[in-house]
Amino acid sequence: MVNDYYDMMHQTREKVKQHAEENGYPAPSSTLTPIFASLVTRHKLSIIMGEIDKMIDRLFVLNDALDNAIEENNLVAVVWIKTRLDEEKAKLRSYERLLDKESPVRKKPENGITDEMIQRAKEYPMEELLEQYGYQVKLHRTRCPVHGGKNPTSFSIKDNRGVCHCGWHGDTIALLIELKGCSFVEAVKRLQ
Repeated sequence: MVNDYYDMMHQTREKVKQHAEENGYPAPSSTLTPIFASLVTRHKLSIIMGEIDKMIDRLFVLNDALDNAIEENNLVAVVWIKTRLDEEKAKLRSYERLLDKESPVRKKPENGITDEMIQRAKEYPMEELLEQYGYQVKLHRTRCPVHGGKNPTSFSIKDNRGVCHCGWHGDTIALLIELKGCSFVEAVKRLQ
């Protein structure tokens, strides 16, 4: 996957250079950076989409071959084709993730939670959250809200993450889920 991405970047640079030379354009400068970035993005997306199309075609061929092998009761072929299908599906998923990452159009979140909301929730001060639920925090320590111990120093907070000797550790989202028994989505929304 990394090699594929490197190859795409190399192909993109070469294609942009070639296009500039063929059309008499100057080398990309700071004034051309947005245009260059747009060309690079479009080229990367076209390469990714081309690879996805090829994989989908291979999946159709493999599915047909699998059907034939099943009809012929050829167990060896069935096992081999299933293995190839799984490999192709894994590659397809990796290219789909890359496509999502590179795409300038972002999908709207289905659950109403954005990455920014999650980040804000993680940055919510853990000490403040604990104090809202009646825990006294002194020198970044308090009793554990998870296992309910009496030791006032068993739960420590560092870099807005909590950890306890009982084994629990996590950020403010995980802590609120433990405290309230709510879902991830609900916890993120409450921590805004």
